[in-house]
Amino acid sequence: MAYRLRNLVGFQPRLAPELGYGKAVHHVLRAVAEATRATGTVPDAAGLDDILDKSFFLPAANKAAHRELKRTARELIDTYVTDHADDLYRVWETERPFELHLPGITVTGRADVILDQEDGVPTALAIVDYKTRTAGDVTPHALQLQVYTDAGRREQLDVRGAYVQDLSAKVVVNRRIPIDVTPAAVTAAEAVVTGAAGQLRARDYTPNPGKTRCRRCEVRTICPAATK
Repeated sequence: MAYRLRNLVGFQPRLAPELGYGKAVHHVLRAVAEATRATGTVPDAAGLDDILDKSFFLPAANKAAHRELKRTARELIDTYVTDHADDLYRVWETERPFELHLPGITVTGRADVILDQEDGVPTALAIVDYKTRTAGDVTPHALQLQVYTDAGRREQLDVRGAYVQDLSAKVVVNRRIPIDVTPAAVTAAEAVVTGAAGQLRARDYTPNPGKTRCRRCEVRTICPAATK
């Protein structure tokens, strides 16, 4: 139903000051990773300031909102660089595009970052997806990473792990959440994607409401099936 309201009917989410915040943080982290790979050294405080000044852009924010969100972004990036500096030396590729070809459908996406040396094996890779807000639930993001893993393995990449990096988490041990990418989990993800594609082809937009699902939905205020 959300797909129908957004993509077919044309309802767009309201312009909010934080529009594009997640993408802006992603872009800054990618720039930090690329700078580390190019120089062999993690950028210092001045280098991070320079990257943030050049890369952090929010089209809908006024000056006050931009200043506050930029400050928050800097805190998230400082925490990531402190807790996961080793990752920045393991970056195999950033913004890596993937295509998963299944019967009757092709799913495209772009992985935030791929790390090498997973489990200490030079050829082993891990996909990491940055999230600036998860509400403590990574279930909605698991399918995305399972699809990327499936596509990568079909390209003969040795993908052994996938993680959601919760940049907003306050507890260090909970910031990186592993996603199940065993063969059984990946096969189940294929079934979900194929089923969703079949519904779209059949123009079956039956609502599937739920408190957590509806709370995240951009069109919940106009959807008659939304759960409050």
